[in-house]
Amino acid sequence: MNVRGLRVVVGGRAGELAASGTPAAAGLLAELYEKHAAAVYGRCRYLLKDDAEAKDALQDVFVKVLRALSEFRAAASPTTWILRIATHHCLNLLRARRALWRDQLRMVQGGRRQETESPDRRELVRLLLALASEEAQEIAVLYFVDELTQAEIAQETGRSLPTVRKRLREFLVCAREALGIELEGGDL
Repeated sequence: MNVRGLRVVVGGRAGELAASGTPAAAGLLAELYEKHAAAVYGRCRYLLKDDAEAKDALQDVFVKVLRALSEFRAAASPTTWILRIATHHCLNLLRARRALWRDQLRMVQGGRRQETESPDRRELVRLLLALASEEAQEIAVLYFVDELTQAEIAQETGRSLPTVRKRLREFLVCAREALGIELEGGDL
């Protein structure tokens, strides 16, 4: 695959970065693309299982790299940083694809208008989430709302799998106590 087609467009954000006191920004982006585009394409191809989507994702990932270039910590590995961006981007594409499929199925099955949760139920969920720590809240939303697996959550948040399980149990204990439900040895 040819990855040498990157050009910095005059007047674009890379040009602004280069003109605003970071003269190496445009060169850094070109260097990052040259060094890492093949690995990013490989990761995208592996996750998305489609050449065309992987090529589109490759470009999207480097747009995100460009936008986040000022936030990159020099102590971190550029390879790890860029591949993490690629992984998150592809997982988000897969989630969106899954959500679209579900919406299409619902429309075909019933032709009914899309229903939302009642305000009382949404408020109950907010209250239950508020009882847990911020970390437990984040993990509970990723697990119960976004339907990520525990391994995906660990990867997404940078936490270990045992920590993810512990935070899910913490959330469930808080929720069950608030609702007056006995914890029935529910192992995650």
